[in-house]
Amino acid sequence: MITDVLIRNFKCFKSLTVPELGRITLISGRNNVGKTALLEALFLFLDQRNPTTVLNQYSRRGIKQITLTTEAIWDPIFCDYAKDKKILISLTKNGNPEQITVRFNREFAPPPPMTVQTGEQQISTDEELTIVAVEIEYAAKSGEKIILSHFCDPNNRNLPTVVSKTIPSKIPLQLASFLSSKEHNPPNEIANQFGKLAQQDRENEAVEFLRIIEPRLENLKIITEGPNSLVHGKLKGDMHTRPINFMGEGMEKLLALIVAITHSPNRIILLDEMENGLHYSILPKIWEALGKALRKYDCQLITTTHSYECLRAAHEGLSEMPEDFRYIRLHRKDDDISAKLSNYDMIGTAMKTNLEVR
Repeated sequence: MITDVLIRNFKCFKSLTVPELGRITLISGRNNVGKTALLEALFLFLDQRNPTTVLNQYSRRGIKQITLTTEAIWDPIFCDYAKDKKILISLTKNGNPEQITVRFNREFAPPPPMTVQTGEQQISTDEELTIVAVEIEYAAKSGEKIILSHFCDPNNRNLPTVVSKTIPSKIPLQLASFLSSKEHNPPNEIANQFGKLAQQDRENEAVEFLRIIEPRLENLKIITEGPNSLVHGKLKGDMHTRPINFMGEGMEKLLALIVAITHSPNRIILLDEMENGLHYSILPKIWEALGKALRKYDCQLITTTHSYECLRAAHEGLSEMPEDFRYIRLHRKDDDISAKLSNYDMIGTAMKTNLEVR
């Protein structure tokens, strides 16, 4: 699990310290205070080996087209677009300190031969390059440092590329999921994760979780048509199954959450706007079921909210595991953003005395 976090020069954060994240951390604050940016900073750390990690950030915010140049892709992640200042994301993970430093390199020229990694594919090339790049330096407690260089190959503008003089696999593979508030989760990916549950005869774990929203749900199954696979649900009294995506945003969200938790233990799940698509009346039951699943599979959930009902429901639903809950409220004063931490008991006292905590 991730606990203490320090972020510098990333997007809206000149310097932000976030202490004592828990197994379940709820992040709140006014508009444009950096709630989603905090999740993005954490996922940049966790997803640093992915060549499209920042493109995916834009896509999750609804930006579907962008010029594929290093400047256009990477400039906006630097605070005030000041790419001459390094980004630092430092955290404690499972009790061990780790960090990445992101810096802009205007004269990137890796000596041949080099290894180019695009997704899972690696290609050797002797081509000499001189190009703008962004370098991510990963450092762990051991002191070993690994540099990943992200750039756009002028001979292949389809995707950004990651190149490293060291073996990228030395960076621990981070089990993490980012669930966006604006972008639907890829149906094929959800079907693949659910399929792993079905292979282990554990699909009923997802069915029981979704019944919090839809008690008529009898079962779930994967339906494949051509290259696409979708998770379908069967409702009591219906003659046919229907895609989960057709059953509402809440069903889709809960399915994505539960398969992320159950198909790979020790996963970190970042969820933007927890309450979207969910009626306030069922939120306590959802929090209760989520808490039990996260503890069972040793996963961590860090999520944002604008909703007082969501916070109250979390306090109610997590009454049997208060030690796992943290609430962080982000504050902005001029250009500085700070984080105020509250635990389960503090939030309970604040709500009893009608203090504003959002």
